[in-house]
Order: sequence, then C-alpha cells, then structure tokens
Amino acid sequence: MESTPSRTPREKAGFLALLTFSWMHNVLKLGSKQPLEEKHLFPVEISNQAERLVADLESEWLAEKRTSEQNQTKPRLWRAMMRVIPYREYVTVVLIRIFYSLASNSLPLILWFFLRSISTASSTSYSTTLAFVTGIALTSIVRMFCNSQWIFKAEMMAIRLKVAAIGFVYKKVSNASFTQM
Repeated sequence: MESTPSRTPREKAGFLALLTFSWMHNVLKLGSKQPLEEKHLFPVEISNQAERLVADLESEWLAEKRTSEQNQTKPRLWRAMMRVIPYREYVTVVLIRIFYSLASNSLPLILWFFLRSISTASSTSYSTTLAFVTGIALTSIVRMFCNSQWIFKAEMMAIRLKVAAIGFVYKKVSNASFTQM
C-alpha cells in the first residue's frame, strides 16, 4: 500500500506564515549550518512539476491550434502559455500590486498630513499623533509584505512558464528528430 504524500510546510502554513515566508525557517536554518541535500528539500508540488506543466502547455497549444483553424487566424504560443497559469493567480498578482501601489502612494500623503498637523497646531493631541504614526506604520508594513509577495508570485509564474516552454520545445524538437531517423 502506497503511503500518501506528506504535505509540504507551505501547504500547512497559516496566513501569517505564508505572508512572512516563515514556513521556510527550518530549511534556511539548516542551510546556514550545512550544505543542503535533496533529502532536506520539500517535494515539488504537483502543479509545479515539469511533466505536468509541459502536458498542460501541449494541450493548450492543441486547443489554440483548433481555435485558430476555426477562426482562420494564426495560432499564437503566447495565448496557450497564458492559459497554463490559472486566471486566479493573475488576479492575485494584480490585486497585490494594487495594494502595493495604494500603500506606496498613500505613505507620502500621510506623512504630509502629519507634518502639516505638527507645524500648524500649537498643541497636537496624542490621539491624532497616534493615528498618524499608526497609519505610517501600517502603510509601510502593507507595502513591504505586498512587495515581497508580488515578487514571489510573479517569479513563480515566470519559472513555471519557462519550464513549460523549454519542455514543450524540447519535446517537439526531440519528436521531430526522432521521426526524421
């Protein structure tokens, strides 16, 4: 009887651990003490396995070819590649980037209001100052987390597309050279 694959620390991690990447702590700690070996690393998630990505791209390419034949247009590989990544991931990256932009643009505005309140008021209340400082801290934290998450998600999508494209081209080239023999 096969054992069920164990869940990776990322799959078990809660929201805060995912946000701060603390689910990687044990591996990073071990890696700082000794060279990491394959047994120390987590198994690759099924959605990130090369065979699956290449198969997904191949099926999307065949669907693109059928659609282009029906519409009497040229098939485009970029359309097939865009469909390999679920739309949910694109939406997530866009939303994270929007939050990052909002935090980045609101921080100078909050600072300006804070400095204006300090310079114009003869005595600034504690609650007003606390609100401004809290706003500055929160926008800085949101900006930091959104930036790290945006970079992580965008790079993961790029790596998945790169693996799928390289594997797809390799498969096509090796099949073409095999049929020529």
